[in-house]
Amino acid sequence: MPKISLLILILLLAVLGGCSAHKHAKGSQAVGDIAGDFTLPDQNGAAVTLSQVLETHNGAVIAFYPKDDSKN
Repeated sequence: MPKISLLILILLLAVLGGCSAHKHAKGSQAVGDIAGDFTLPDQNGAAVTLSQVLETHNGAVIAFYPKDDSKN
């Protein structure tokens, strides 16, 4: 049992180390950076581009709920 716990700990540390290395990669964004322009579908499936939203609004909030099991 201790060998399995040690293996899980090593794997967890490897994953966390990989995630932290990705944050500091060249070209990555940090909290507070301006987002690049992108396009996502809205709730009706229509394409919405960030630059189009910012032409008429002062900001945008992007909500992402993977598999939220909603009825809508």
